[in-house]
This record gives sequence, structure tokens and C-alpha cells, in this order.
Amino acid sequence: MSETEVKEPTKAGKVAKAIAERFPNAQVEVKTNKWGRERVWVRVQKEDYRELMKFIKELDGEAHYSIGIEQDLGEELGFLSHLVIYYDDVPAVSLLIDVHAPKDDPVIPDISDIFPIALQFEREGMEMVGIDFEGAPDKRRLFLPEDFPEGIYPLRLDEKGVPEEMVHNAGHPYYLKGGAKK
Repeated sequence: MSETEVKEPTKAGKVAKAIAERFPNAQVEVKTNKWGRERVWVRVQKEDYRELMKFIKELDGEAHYSIGIEQDLGEELGFLSHLVIYYDDVPAVSLLIDVHAPKDDPVIPDISDIFPIALQFEREGMEMVGIDFEGAPDKRRLFLPEDFPEGIYPLRLDEKGVPEEMVHNAGHPYYLKGGAKK
């Protein structure tokens, strides 16, 4: 390519630009993974999270919500969603949407009215790290038994995580005594 040629933006680049223009406070970046596939990474404030998800549906009414993953990030709790858009025109655009909330106020808006499948991942996030998905229509436990103690979250790395005396791993080879607590 010569110095005067302008490289046409990829589909991922166009999506990233549209998101960045609509949500100027979001951090938007196109990254290429080890297989050479581009992914659009978006870090959005929780106040803009619902509007961003609505915007993704505007971009592609057939947008596919793949998975939501809860995270303990130290002082914050995070929720990372993976979506795929424009998959009818290969290659699809892979989106990773990252939203955080402080641990002392772990509230993130529910998006299950926009992407109904998100509810099962939100329910997991509620019980595993203690995120409150504000407005979620179903906050029942998904994996933990009903008699599991309130206020203890199995994937939390702080004092609200599973205490040592509750661990019954029967010698599981992957259990590290004390977990991440040092």
C-alpha cells in the first residue's frame, strides 16, 4: 500500500466508530486476537450500559448475545458480555462489553428485556459475586441451593467469598488452600 492510499475500515472498525460516536464516554478499541480475528472491546459506564445494548440492537436487530461473565476486580465487580452482530455477512463482528460497579454499591442495570437470554447470566452474577441487576424480572438462584447463606458469594475474592470452613472439596486437585486470599 502506498503512502497516499487510504485503508478502508473493517466492519469491526465501523462498529467501533459508531459506538464511540454515540457513547463518547466509552472506551472503544478494536483488538486482533491470536487467530487474526478482530474484536470490538467496549468499556462503558453503568449509566450508559442499557442504552449501549439498545444501540447494538439498532445496529443489528438480529444481534446475538452469547454469554455474560461476572468478575471480581478488587474494588469493583464487573460484568463482561460477548455479542456477535452482522453474522449473516461473514466475518461477523464480535463485541465484548465491559461494565463495572463499585463493590459497596454493586448495581448494574438489567438488560434482559433487550436480550432475554442475558437473564440467566445475570442471575449467575447475582449469586456468584453479588451484583444486583436492577430491574431483573427474576432474581431467584440459578446454581446455589436455597439454603446457601445470604451475603456469601462463591466467586468473590474478598471477605464475602466462601469461608474456609465451608469448603468441602474432598481433595479436588484444583482447589488451592485459601484460594486467592493471601
